[in-house]
Amino acid sequence: MEGLLVLLAIAALAAPVLLIVFMVWTMQLSRRVRDLEGLVARIGHVPAPSPEPAPPAAQAAAIAPPATTTSAEVEPEAQAGPWVGAKPVAPQPTPPQNSSETAAMPPRAVVLRADKLAALGDWLKANWIYAVSAVSLAFAGLFLVQYGIETGLLTPAARVAVALLFGAALVAGGEYIRRRWGDRDEAVTAYLPSVFSGAGIVTLFGGVLAALHLYGLVGPGMGFAGLVAVAALAVGLGWYSGPLLAALGIAGAYGAPFLTGGESNHPELFYGYFALVAVTGLAIDAGRRWGWVSLLALAGAYPAVTLLWLGADWPELYALVLTGLVLAAMAIPTFTLAPAQGGAALVESVFKGRPRGWPEFPTRLVAGSMAASVAGLFVLGLSGAGEFWLALIALTALFFAIAVWADRAQALEDLAILPGLALTALPVVVAAAWVDPYRAFDLVRGAEEGTPVPATPYLILAFALAVSLMAAWRSRRGARWPVAWGAGAALVAPLVAGGIEFGWQPADLLGAYGWALAVIGVAAAMVALALAFARDDGESRPRVAGFALAALALIALALAVVFTKTALTLSFAVLAVAAAALDRRFTLRPLSVAVQVGAIGLTYRLLIDPGLGWAFDAPWWEMLLAFAGPLAATFAALWLYRPLTRPAATAVAESAGWTIAAVFASVVTIRLVDDFTPGTGTESHWFTGLLAVIWFAAAANQLWRVRLGGWLAKLRWALASVYGVIGLFVLAVGLTFLNPAVDYSTDTAVHGWPLLNTLILGYLLPALVLLAVGLRFTFLPRKFRLALTGGGLALAVVWLVLAIRHFWRGAEMDMAGFSQPELYTYTMVLLIAGAGLLYQAIARRSDLLRKAAMAVIGLTVAKVFLVDISGLVGLLRVFSFLALGLALAGLAFLNRWAASRMEEGEETGD
Repeated sequence: MEGLLVLLAIAALAAPVLLIVFMVWTMQLSRRVRDLEGLVARIGHVPAPSPEPAPPAAQAAAIAPPATTTSAEVEPEAQAGPWVGAKPVAPQPTPPQNSSETAAMPPRAVVLRADKLAALGDWLKANWIYAVSAVSLAFAGLFLVQYGIETGLLTPAARVAVALLFGAALVAGGEYIRRRWGDRDEAVTAYLPSVFSGAGIVTLFGGVLAALHLYGLVGPGMGFAGLVAVAALAVGLGWYSGPLLAALGIAGAYGAPFLTGGESNHPELFYGYFALVAVTGLAIDAGRRWGWVSLLALAGAYPAVTLLWLGADWPELYALVLTGLVLAAMAIPTFTLAPAQGGAALVESVFKGRPRGWPEFPTRLVAGSMAASVAGLFVLGLSGAGEFWLALIALTALFFAIAVWADRAQALEDLAILPGLALTALPVVVAAAWVDPYRAFDLVRGAEEGTPVPATPYLILAFALAVSLMAAWRSRRGARWPVAWGAGAALVAPLVAGGIEFGWQPADLLGAYGWALAVIGVAAAMVALALAFARDDGESRPRVAGFALAALALIALALAVVFTKTALTLSFAVLAVAAAALDRRFTLRPLSVAVQVGAIGLTYRLLIDPGLGWAFDAPWWEMLLAFAGPLAATFAALWLYRPLTRPAATAVAESAGWTIAAVFASVVTIRLVDDFTPGTGTESHWFTGLLAVIWFAAAANQLWRVRLGGWLAKLRWALASVYGVIGLFVLAVGLTFLNPAVDYSTDTAVHGWPLLNTLILGYLLPALVLLAVGLRFTFLPRKFRLALTGGGLALAVVWLVLAIRHFWRGAEMDMAGFSQPELYTYTMVLLIAGAGLLYQAIARRSDLLRKAAMAVIGLTVAKVFLVDISGLVGLLRVFSFLALGLALAGLAFLNRWAASRMEEGEETGD
């Protein structure tokens, strides 16, 4: 009874298959009958009988000669029956092409694009019956195994055998249909081979997994072999039947090791296995132009080998596979020994207008593979000392592949940025994360004397120099972007050297002179490259300038390793002058960047590191040399640039020069006052005033550079605002807490003679800086300039009031009240100021100044009648009103005369 039920189940499963085969066989017989009827009609010159009218296309096919009909060609009339509506719409005829041109052009790759996905949706709408049929058949095989489990009719071995036989029957049936009637779109059996074979592959996978996991009939090794065999069968069938089966085979091959489970004594062999699967997928794409098969092959390879590395280690094989996947993606899909991808590069897709269009699929495939491999290698390099060197070697190999091996693949040139950036950043990240090999290098600092010092920095620098030389070679090889390759050659080695210096501090262990000598060796290589490219570049010589800049930067780095603070500052100044001289001699415009960087670097060193703190405490001769050298260097650069048009470099050097001069003068003054007035310290009004001058000068430096415009203008405005706020805060402290008129103590005391004392440093000097910026920086907004000018005038008035008070009160200037001579002096000063403003109004014919003069005179009148009349007594009161009366009479006459002159000037148009 149980056997009968099994036979009935098999018959039920086979019924759909037999029905489809019977229908195909019937339609084939019908076509042959129509061919015979057409032949008889042509022989007897009588119309062929037709049970129903046929469409014009069918009539044309009916009278076609039978000799032209083959088994691979089917007339439209043959689509009658149950398949009507299941076929896609026939494509529109295209103009005939030259056969030789068609043969020479490689077929386009089938990739995942929006139009392809839309076409897939249209196909499913028209041919959904095929997809449902394939899924139904696959479930039939799986449910057969499940039925055997639920009912217990067969032994486990018999259940697996029935599933495998059913899957094999489906595959055999699909292959028979393909060989007998074909699988092309115009055939009546289109898609049927893929339907049956795909369902059979799924059933075979299910049978093998059931034998492995459900019943334990086979071990992991045998189960793995079975899954691989099914995957290989799917790939082989897919070569003939279509990409669906190939995709099933590749996916099954990747999933087989993880689905089987178990343990292996040689897990390293799976690296080769996964690489072989990826190469197989790429090879299918190379032969059949199924681009998404390559995509699937690489998308499965990377997570597979990464999981294998995380679980089984073997980092050397992981690095090898990651590198090999990129090389395979470069060479196999294009089926060339040396990659030659043309067309648009990936970076060109962001160019305006995209002159070369979008990158082709092979280019995008290599880009994705390169990004994945570089990311994997970067993570590998952070996991240990040995892994670091493996990653460094692999990244260098990838850069070599793009720069040298793929020298004809212009579409891949921009991909060299990825391994180049990773190789540059890896030593810095290793140091920041404190992992090997930096950890082992750093631990030597605390080790016993005589412990060997690893030569890691030297080796890393050697790799970077090799990459720079590869980029330089490609730049001369005829690349699409030779200047970009030259820039890469000039950047990689100096950036790595700088990263090692600031992240590793190798001079502490390797010795300052040894490490500096290595850096100088790389600088010599940059000089050699500059000389080699001098004959190749045109008049602008961009690559020569780039290598010269790299050499100057490396020389500066070597000097920083060896020299002291003062010597280093002087060396930077000399390098800035040397860059300006080279630019003037050879017209190397990019060298002006070195002048700008040098000017900014000098300002940074004098203000921040070692900065003002060092300048206040260093010996006099060192401080004078540290400031005088950069000051002379900036003005020497300005002199060298006089015959050239370098607006940016000139503006930066000029602003840096005046900033250094202001800071230099402030530092010298502070130290002089401090030496002659010991014990006052930094808590004094004159110290805050000079410190405010320094910050105001730094802000003015940034404002002067704003006129250059560009994207840095906003940043310079922000820096100027920060510097200005700091200066105002320091000045506010001097105006309030350290003001001698508020609290006259030892720290806040005024030093010097009357009118020539520290009040000038504390208040008048900052006022002059604000006035200079407000009056001379004409490119700034008018309201901002007026605010600066007003602030400077107000601060100057504060100084004048404090100077007069100190002149009459001395050390008692913080006492309440005013003395009579002090009040009289204020009145005289106001009258003189009003007279001076009126004179300037007449000289400049400025109505604004005339009104300002009359405002000052009005203020004087108010003071005399409101303050002096009660505060002065005796002759001082008499002289105060006498002076006011005479001054007002004279000033009124001058004001009237000035107003009339201005009116006459307006009438005559002067």
